[in-house]
Amino acid sequence: MTDFTPFLISWNITKRCNLRCAHCYLDSAEMEGANDLTTGTALKFIDEMASANPHAMLILTGGEPLLRPDWPELVRYASKKGFTVVMGTNATMLDGPTVDRMLESGVKGVGVSLDSVGPVYHDKLRGLDGAWEQTMRGIDILREKEMDFQVQLTLTRDNHREVPKVI
Repeated sequence: MTDFTPFLISWNITKRCNLRCAHCYLDSAEMEGANDLTTGTALKFIDEMASANPHAMLILTGGEPLLRPDWPELVRYASKKGFTVVMGTNATMLDGPTVDRMLESGVKGVGVSLDSVGPVYHDKLRGLDGAWEQTMRGIDILREKEMDFQVQLTLTRDNHREVPKVI
């Protein structure tokens, strides 16, 4: 067996989600967080990940990670362990105070799900009318707060021609 050092770890910290994406591999329909690890167990899990490589990039995602109330504590703890912490979000819940809290907690960047240059296809894929507008508002706030972010596109046969426009 060879040694393996992870340089990137992606962790679905919750299945809770405010959207109903057609392509979701978690089937993130729950809102209660019944299957979420307790905060104490989650912190121990971060310790275990840090024993493999505390200098890895740790992506906190879900579901929608901002629906987990203790996300700032998890970010602070992982950051203190040495991880570069980023979050994957649909950006619909981003506002100024939330992005400020992300920055204060130690989030270094955000991956934003955006599937179209307009609302029709994005909202259909994400299962919520108005999702595109909320996501774009979240992107504007990230820019305003100078938080690094990238756009993540779920590529399908229905939107693949939009890639140059999204870029």
